[in-house]
Amino acid sequence: MKPEGVKPIYSYEAKWIWDTPDNPLEIFVCPAKIDKALKHEIEAVCKETFKVLDIKDWCRIDVRLDASGNPYILELNPLPGILPDPKNNSCFPKAARASGMDYNKLINTVLDIACKRYGLNTTI
Repeated sequence: MKPEGVKPIYSYEAKWIWDTPDNPLEIFVCPAKIDKALKHEIEAVCKETFKVLDIKDWCRIDVRLDASGNPYILELNPLPGILPDPKNNSCFPKAARASGMDYNKLINTVLDIACKRYGLNTTI
């Protein structure tokens, strides 16, 4: 449980101490409640970053808005957490669920993309 008076920042303590499967924090809303124009702007910035940095297969891109509402890349996490239980607040699976993708589909999609890149047959 988060102590009273703590600023709403997704800190080390929030992620690894206060946020537990038995008492998950309401840390963030996913998907974010933003208008379509901002959503498209964030998607464009993320896709361009992914392309420019030649990211392979997957990563989590963290975005923050400046005081004027312009999106900026905070960081790229090339190995984001992928804990399957929604109570764990693992960000990558949480985003996948918000887009309608269950955990198995998420993992299999990442594997299929990597296999395709290496020319491997994914049909069994």
